[in-house]
Parts: sequence; structure tokens; C-alpha cells
Amino acid sequence: MSVSRQNDRMVDVFVIAGAAGSGKTTFGRALAKRLAIPLLDLDEVTAPLVAAFWAAHPGLDEAEALTAVREDRYRDLQRAAVMATSSGQSVIVTAPFTAEISSLERWRAFVDSFTEVANLHLIWLEITPDERLRRMRVRGASRDARLTMASRPAVQLPASAPPVVEHLGLDAQLGNEEKIRVAMSHFGNVSSSW
Repeated sequence: MSVSRQNDRMVDVFVIAGAAGSGKTTFGRALAKRLAIPLLDLDEVTAPLVAAFWAAHPGLDEAEALTAVREDRYRDLQRAAVMATSSGQSVIVTAPFTAEISSLERWRAFVDSFTEVANLHLIWLEITPDERLRRMRVRGASRDARLTMASRPAVQLPASAPPVVEHLGLDAQLGNEEKIRVAMSHFGNVSSSW
């Protein structure tokens, strides 16, 4: 969903969402470099929160710990993005945003947390279940272990449902330069960064 608000100095929030393994952070870094704006990645922003929780609950595996602090992580990511835009800075935010993009109410609550001078642009990376599984197996993150079950080659992941809110869908298998070209063409001349 792109939310346009008229004011003297607009800033942009590029939300890059998609399933685990779709390349959100990699694309986010490339776009941030091109636009010379900061990247706020869920894992990076909330690493101290996750580490503290996990230290206090050592019996949980990584996936369980991440699930337990899910709402706190998204709240912290949202706060960081709101602080950046409140100070006049455009940002790129990367996270799955699964709950938010599958609910009009939750997405609206996220959008409404930003100031009157922020435009939100949702980019959803589309990826096939087979490619997603391949990428997750290659990266070998412990949090993916339950999904990938590398010892069971017949495992299949479900397809990710597209957002129910307005978005730009990009094929995750496109190169970053092509994704950037499509995004720039789609969103046009937003702010002075483009």
C-alpha cells in the first residue's frame, strides 16, 4: 500500500516483505545503497532483544525464541522506522511482515504510526516454494531447520499468500539491478532520493 500525504518535505518508507529466503535483506541492502538511505532489517535491529530473551530462556530453540518475541521485535522495528522518518530521513525496512500484510487492520495500524510526511511503499518479493526451500537449505540458518528438514528431501513448503494490501510484487529470482529498475519505474519520482 502506498500512502501519499501532502506536505512540504516528504520522506519515504520502503517496506520490503516476503517469505524467509526470498532475499529481502539482500535486495534491501542494494536499494539502500542506490538511494543512499538507511536499511532497518528486522534481524539486525532486534538482535539485542532476541539475544537477551534467548539467554533468559536457553531451553528454546531459535525458532521458538523468535516466535515468543515476535510482537516485541516488530514494535521495535516500527519504532526505529518512525524515529527515522520523524527526523526527516527516508528508510528501507525489511521483514516478513506476514501478519501485517495479510490483514487490512494490522497494515493500517502500521501505516498510521508514521507521521503525516511519510509515504509508505510496500514491495513484496514473490518466490516459489521450491526456490524458497533451496535458498533456505543453502543458508543453513538454525531457525529454518524445522521448515527445511534437510534430511527429508521430499519436504515441501506451502506457497506464500500475497499481501491483501496494495503492493508492488517482484519476482525474487530477478537480479537486484532489475528489481531496483522496476521499483524505480513503479514508484516514480518519490522524494529527492530517486
